[in-house]
Formats: sequence, structure tokens, C-alpha cells
Amino acid sequence: MIDSHTHILPNKPNKLIEEFGEEKVLLEMFSNEQKISTPDELMESMNLNNIQKSIVLGYGWTNFSLLQASNQFNLNIAQKNTSKLIPFFSINPMFKGNLEEMEKCINLGGKGAGEIHPSIQELDMYEKNIWKDSLKLLQENSLPLIIHSSEPVGHMYPGKGTAYPENIYKFIKLFPDNTIILAHWGGGLLFYELMKEVKEISKNVYYDTAASSFLYNPKIFELAIDIVGSEKIIFGSDFPILSPKRILNEMKNLKEQDLMNITEKNIKNILNLN
Repeated sequence: MIDSHTHILPNKPNKLIEEFGEEKVLLEMFSNEQKISTPDELMESMNLNNIQKSIVLGYGWTNFSLLQASNQFNLNIAQKNTSKLIPFFSINPMFKGNLEEMEKCINLGGKGAGEIHPSIQELDMYEKNIWKDSLKLLQENSLPLIIHSSEPVGHMYPGKGTAYPENIYKFIKLFPDNTIILAHWGGGLLFYELMKEVKEISKNVYYDTAASSFLYNPKIFELAIDIVGSEKIIFGSDFPILSPKRILNEMKNLKEQDLMNITEKNIKNILNLN
């Protein structure tokens, strides 16, 4: 079993601000004592929940020095725990050194990019020229991009942002051949795959379950399987915000093959781990 959406930080938020200066991610998402995790705490949770591997994602950093430090931290921790952790790396195409940083991370074993956060990073998802070089590099290396997505209705919460289905869909149309994982059920974009046009454009799009228990009724799993198929759903918890145990419990009555696809097979295929 693989948890495809977890986060760790190289230090406590206040210490990172002291070292690197102001960072919108820390100010917006960690201002109210939100949970943070150390690598040891992550692996302890994995052992308790029978999770063999976890993907450690980056954040949507707006401070390039902190982005680099976070990437190096994820890569170093994963190299020390190769049987347990799979590193992704943060990107921000607005930074001059973004491509060089991406290439470095790929050479050091990074398996994907993200999680990007369009709102916090103030990224224009409609402007192809901003993204084309980054997406080309990912496609050339058969690496996925994971995008924070959010619902256009419902309550506000730290880090929710405005990466709504309409905005994300326009981005997907620009890069339909890239493998894209939409966090948090794509903010509901999966429901629009009932439309033939959206389904075709989204052929390389996957949806992760991160923070699902905070956002959706457990029926979301059966509905999503009916709409897009279990082959397009990826288990992610959003640890440490949400324990994987809670989401796994909501999936316990799924068919065995669907559960296998969601918790292991799909992400292995994407990352060529088979």
C-alpha cells in the first residue's frame, strides 16, 4: 500500500521563517498551529497503518531558497529511507532557477513535481508560456505533476485557495499529454468527466483522495469509481493533517480490485515502480 500524499517540513514553521524570511505557505497554512510532521512520525504512522511506502510532497513555495531547502530535505530523507519514502519536488515556474532546480531534483531521484499551489504561488494557469518548459521537462522524464485543487463551494480553510475545476481544466487543456494528479478529488472536476469532452481531455488526469474525510461523504468513493473508474483514483491521506486510517476505513467495503488500484497499482504504474 502506498500513501501518495504526505508532507514533512525541514523544521518548525517559525524556525523556517527565521532562517529564510517571509513565506506565504507558512503564513497562510501554518499560522494556527496546524499539524506538522517529522520523518520519524510519518514512518511510525505508516507502520501503524500497514503502509509500505509514502510519497513526500513539496509545498507551493514562494521563497526560492526555502523551495530549494525543502526539496533537498525531501531528497535526503528519501535517500536514507529508500524502501519507505518516495520524494517529489516543489516547483515554481516564476523563479529564474526553476528548471535548473527541477533537473537537479530529477537527477537526485525525484519522482514527480508538486504539490503546486496556484493561489498561494499566484500562478497563472492559463498562460502556456509560463509552464511549457517545466511541463516539457516532466513529460520527457515521464514524471507526474500534482496540483492542489479546491471546491468552488463550501467553507474556507487554511490553504483552500481558488484552484477550482474551471481553472484546473483550462490548464489540463494546455497540457493534455502530461500526467497530472489533482489533489483533493480535483476540487470536484471528476464529476465533470460525465461530459464526453472533459473525459477525453482528462485522459491523463488522476484524482487523489487527500483530506477526503474533511470534505466529502464516504459515498464519494463509489460515485467516483462509477464516473471515472478506480483506475484513475489514487489513495492519499494528506498526513499529518489527516490520518490515513480514517480514509482507509472509508474504503474498506470497496471491491478488492478497486482497492488494489487505488492504494497501490495506479501510482505504481504512473511512477514505473512495477
